[in-house]
Amino acid sequence: MNQQTKSHAAAGAATQSDTQGKAPAAPKGTVDKTLAAANKALDRTLDGARDAADRTAQVIDANPLPVLVGGLALGALAGALLPRSQREVQMLAPVGVKLRTTATGALHNAKQTGLAELGALGLSRGAMSDQAGKLVGGVLTALVTAGTAAITNANAKKAEASSTD
Repeated sequence: MNQQTKSHAAAGAATQSDTQGKAPAAPKGTVDKTLAAANKALDRTLDGARDAADRTAQVIDANPLPVLVGGLALGALAGALLPRSQREVQMLAPVGVKLRTTATGALHNAKQTGLAELGALGLSRGAMSDQAGKLVGGVLTALVTAGTAAITNANAKKAEASSTD
């Protein structure tokens, strides 16, 4: 081997040993371009997220009640689909009992108050039953009277048609 070939072989071996186990070095321009593209994509993503957040805030400000109802419906749906844990059952059972007891008491009190108000107006169960009976009696009387009038009218027309023949 000549001297020039030996120096090229030594330089190649040195370069190979320096880069062994490492990725080949990219040209500086490619790294800068990739970094710039990644930064640009990040900026676009952040701008899009900000725009979406602003639009969402505007919708909530313009229509708070439908958003609230939608959120409650979504929460109820999620709650219905997710299984209950044993810990939830232990923690919420006393709350359910208390709610049921309170609701039952409120319903009983509302019924008693309503009946008392009806009684103050003179509308007891007996009086309401009498009024309903009078109403049904009046409707039946009207139906009988209308039926009798229709029959009488039909008979009169029939007799008139017979006498003209």
